[in-house]
Amino acid sequence: MSVKRIPFLDETAYAIENEEIKAIVLPSQGSNMISILDKKTNTEILKTPKTRAEYETRRMVFGTPVLFPPNRIEDAVFEYNGRKYELEMNRPKENVHIHGFVHDKEWSVLEIDNSIPRMKTQLRSVEHPDILNQFPHDFSITMTIEIAGKEVIQTTEITNNGDSLMPCGIGYHTTFQFPGEAKLLIDVEEQWQLNDRHLPTGELERVANNYEFSEGNSLSGVAMDDVFLMTENKTAGIERPGQGIKVSYSLSDDFTQWVLFTASGNENLLAVEPYSWVTNAPNLKQLPRTLTGLDDIKPKDTKEYISRFKIERH
Repeated sequence: MSVKRIPFLDETAYAIENEEIKAIVLPSQGSNMISILDKKTNTEILKTPKTRAEYETRRMVFGTPVLFPPNRIEDAVFEYNGRKYELEMNRPKENVHIHGFVHDKEWSVLEIDNSIPRMKTQLRSVEHPDILNQFPHDFSITMTIEIAGKEVIQTTEITNNGDSLMPCGIGYHTTFQFPGEAKLLIDVEEQWQLNDRHLPTGELERVANNYEFSEGNSLSGVAMDDVFLMTENKTAGIERPGQGIKVSYSLSDDFTQWVLFTASGNENLLAVEPYSWVTNAPNLKQLPRTLTGLDDIKPKDTKEYISRFKIERH
């Protein structure tokens, strides 16, 4: 068991490993856990770039980028608790803000514990003027990555250090290797109708082929960028028979939505993105918070979000 400082993608990275699994975290790249390797089968679980050039082609589809807030905000503007928030217009073709403002920042390394093995990183908003310009709150996000047996446990704590109520929505753009023979197993019963800007209209519809998802769906050749309500079963499974493994991706109760993204459907990738609130939640004021996941953190309070990657070998 160890936590070692290593070079990766021309950056300083940290390899966290035991006899079963090795995970690689890039604090300088939004504290992205960019690799999970099953050491027994030598199988890369996540979509991990082999070179810096490959990574730069599309950073969001590698590893586990942290989305705060997740996905899109309509017109890059919302109001909450009497305050207007004007976010960066970073997707002008859709007139939205997308993916939040923490995934491209350098996070500090707070703690390394070789005996567990475990590491902690943190981002403080007050150290980033461009965050405060969009989101004027003193907050910190602390991420703990720990390996226990055949499981990687990712714990993210968001603390409101300020003196006013802070809206809070988080997600991960978790992108898995998904070769042609792989199957996704997930319980989905309802999905959000989206408009041509990929924003929820506010309407939900039944998932017609939910049986295929729960039994195992190959998604080969299927282009997806869809948003689903989570059921009580907050675990998605990815079976990779060619490698003899199954990965279970389990989320804590504060997560309420899934996004499934395959790009063209022919790129051997699958993003299984858990969100605490749905895309554009602050602008869906006509809907109950219990449906959209809209949430906030009181002054001096902390909220905790836990995700787990468990590897099973056949």
